[in-house]
Amino acid sequence: MRPGALQAVGIALFAFIPVVLVLFVRHPEPIAASLAAGVVLMFGHRWLARPYMERARERKCIWCNRVLAPEAPRRRVSVVAGNGEVSFAACPGHEMPAGRFFAWADRLRLPLRLGIGVPLVALLLALALAANGDGRWAPRATELFRLVVGLTVNLAALGPTLGAVAATPRAAFPLHNFTLLGLRNIVWIFRLVGLWWIFSAGRTLLNAGP
Repeated sequence: MRPGALQAVGIALFAFIPVVLVLFVRHPEPIAASLAAGVVLMFGHRWLARPYMERARERKCIWCNRVLAPEAPRRRVSVVAGNGEVSFAACPGHEMPAGRFFAWADRLRLPLRLGIGVPLVALLLALALAANGDGRWAPRATELFRLVVGLTVNLAALGPTLGAVAATPRAAFPLHNFTLLGLRNIVWIFRLVGLWWIFSAGRTLLNAGP
């Protein structure tokens, strides 16, 4: 695959993620269709993104997302995932922020996973109730999802600055998502979208009262 095509496919695969978030957070009517489509895209995405990761991880810098020429100098960033080890290419010098991020995420793996998983499950349950005619819980569950996830991804985004490189950290997030745009771009999305969600969801919850 040519460099331009490799980048274009990564962007197209990443687009699944905001589409899923719109379906869950905006949940346009009919809610049952939005919920079903979001769940199918969420679970189906990995079947496309994992093969892409295998094709791209030796060709693109895991940090800056640049496609590396075959003769270009490169470094390695390794992460334990499942029962094996996954290795990524990186530009010289970029292995450090990438390694710090993965080590930070490993160190905080439980709060990071809870901070995304618990509000997601709560939101999906609230949307399932709304699809069956009980919409009382969906508005608050949506805002709590945005607030808690916004805080969680901003905590994760501290990794390149505060993390300390560790020997082969464990993966705290699905690795295939990071090869789509590169860690640096993902971290900035965490920061910017997370801050907006914290601000807007916090304001909505405060105005709603108890």
